[in-house]
Amino acid sequence: MGETRPSLAKMRRYAWANVITGFLVWGIGLAGVSMMMPVMYANISETMGWTVAQTTSFMVIKSAVSALAGLFAGGLFVRFGLKQVLLTSVWAVGLSTLALYWVGSLWEYYALAFISGFASIICLVGIQLTLARWFEATLGRATGIAMLGGAAAGAVVPLATNYGLEHYGWHATSGIAGLIVLVTLSLFVIFAVHASPEDYGYTAEELDEANAAARGKAPPARAKGGPGPDFSEIVRTTPFILLVVATGLSGVISNGINEYIPLFIEHQTDLGSTMAALGFTIVLVLSGLGKLVFGWLFDRFSTKGVAMCWALCGVAVLLAFPVSGLITFALFTVVRGLSHGGIVVQAPILGRHIYGTKSIAQMIAILNATFQLGSAVGIGLIGLAVDWTGGYTVPFLCVMVLAFITALIGLTFKPKYWSGYRGD
Repeated sequence: MGETRPSLAKMRRYAWANVITGFLVWGIGLAGVSMMMPVMYANISETMGWTVAQTTSFMVIKSAVSALAGLFAGGLFVRFGLKQVLLTSVWAVGLSTLALYWVGSLWEYYALAFISGFASIICLVGIQLTLARWFEATLGRATGIAMLGGAAAGAVVPLATNYGLEHYGWHATSGIAGLIVLVTLSLFVIFAVHASPEDYGYTAEELDEANAAARGKAPPARAKGGPGPDFSEIVRTTPFILLVVATGLSGVISNGINEYIPLFIEHQTDLGSTMAALGFTIVLVLSGLGKLVFGWLFDRFSTKGVAMCWALCGVAVLLAFPVSGLITFALFTVVRGLSHGGIVVQAPILGRHIYGTKSIAQMIAILNATFQLGSAVGIGLIGLAVDWTGGYTVPFLCVMVLAFITALIGLTFKPKYWSGYRGD
């Protein structure tokens, strides 16, 4: 078998082709489409005669469907194969975005939100699954680089969407975006995605060792215990339940807080609406750096690095309370942005390092789904608490406590399938 295997140089090209594809899928098909909608809401509401609530319900439906679809997305990859499912989901995202060009009624608008939400979570799971199969010792960094597509989208999509609205209207802008998703991502998934190094006679661990040798370093220690247990052996165990709970809570302490940053800064400080918008922009931009920083930390410290990220989310909430001037404002937004970036990278690390690759498709799907559910619950509960208490102090304190509890749970995880694990 070894005599017919591709060269290591070719395998490295395959691995990084997957990273580049992930960057584009995340930036164009996932973050890009999601960022486009808020910019178009005012135009959609005005031209269609819909209320703001009716118009913004597009993302509510999309997020809710993504959370539910994620619960069984892993089974689709197991049954039908990674590349086939990923390509189909990319087509669904592209076609649902393109079809907004013909929308004339609210039910059509919502139906496309449903399709987009279902396909989007499958795209996300597919990319993370691909990277988890190809990378082991550098999985955090590879995932962080791929997820930087969202930061790139943040620099381009809002302005490009605004230009499209001014010159073509929201229908045509959506249609153009859908065509870009269909053509660009289809080509990359067809020609650049490689499902698994095992298809070519390698393992991710072998590639890590070869890369370390090429850099003149000692190879990483082998992960213990083979590919890992079946999903059926995991699902009812206490460690798995704790992992699911912690991942759900991470949605509360990250995305739950993010939704209220502009409101908090505008209403609870004297900095004003412009600084509130700037603060949210800083958080989103710095999340790109956070993906790289925490990707490296996850490779070095595994689940303890994830726990560190969760604790930093709590520190970020604590730093919100003294915000009053530029220094405290900058400190809060920087810490919040870095910790948010780390959260985005966590699912492949937790799934692969704790349970190996045998059930990785189901693990990544479940972890993304529970994160989305936690985000939705957190956003709703924080909003209710703000209304009930008349401010942000009580809900933010609760989130801060949850963050530290989540971090403590994270410290109990045993990364038995991580190359640096030294436990029993």
